[in-house]
Amino acid sequence: MDISRRSFISASIAAAGAAFAGAAMTACGGGAASSAASSASASASADASASAAASSAAASGAATKKSVKIGIRADMVNQFAAVEDELKEAGYDVESVVFDDSVQPDVASGEGSIDCNWYQHEPYMQSYNESNGTDFVMVQPKTFYPLFAMYSSKHTDIKDIPDGATFGLCNDATNQNRGLHLLESIGFIKLPADKDVVSIVDVQDNKDLNPRGFKFIEAEMSVLPQSEADVDAIALAAGHMVNAGLPADNYIAQSDDNETYAVGFAVRKEDADAEWIKDIAKLVQCDDLAEYFKTEKQGTQIPLWK
Repeated sequence: MDISRRSFISASIAAAGAAFAGAAMTACGGGAASSAASSASASASADASASAAASSAAASGAATKKSVKIGIRADMVNQFAAVEDELKEAGYDVESVVFDDSVQPDVASGEGSIDCNWYQHEPYMQSYNESNGTDFVMVQPKTFYPLFAMYSSKHTDIKDIPDGATFGLCNDATNQNRGLHLLESIGFIKLPADKDVVSIVDVQDNKDLNPRGFKFIEAEMSVLPQSEADVDAIALAAGHMVNAGLPADNYIAQSDDNETYAVGFAVRKEDADAEWIKDIAKLVQCDDLAEYFKTEKQGTQIPLWK
């Protein structure tokens, strides 16, 4: 029965009409509440749909991201140039942002002024995360590892190195640790099991760890090549041999932890699975970059895909 009909009955039969009108009013009130609830439900549904659409759009935007700012160190400008065309041909509008040290690229990544950086190995990145409360992730595949090796102007084979020989190692903690691990990997010394980072002090006077009585000197890595003629062998990143005008390919032993110290793209955690960074990490593994490592870097940086 519609409202006009109810009004007619109310006018004709006063008492009953009053009672009916009250009942009709109650019914109308219930209908208004129902209508309001229905409207609210529709609004909520619309809001949820809008939110879902926004999330989907954001996810789609992240997946199809094409403009990317990549942080690099000043010594990697030519390396970036070797892959720039490859990235652009794949549809990426890439821009390199150059920094003069090894800290600012991570600072910029944390601030969001760049999308990723390409200059560091995972142990360095993890150390930065622990010190600064960041959550950077190393993207797979990594790109290359800097050759870390043992060189000697006195011996052509590690079997020729005598007991009591003297080794030159880097004076910074990370590379001295790598040099000692190299010596352990070829069976020359043992390292204490309770330490993640070891130094000369931990080994030199310990007959159990250093039964052949080897001696050690340390020097800043860039000047260590100048000590090659004064010791039996030196252990360092091969790039410093080239910088000193010495060949990098005549090493007598190579570190076995190259994958650990391989360089790759570091991103914020929320971008770790983004399609754009996975694409870029794969795209840079190209012939032009391999040629750059072979010629300009003189084999001191080894591509992981070769």
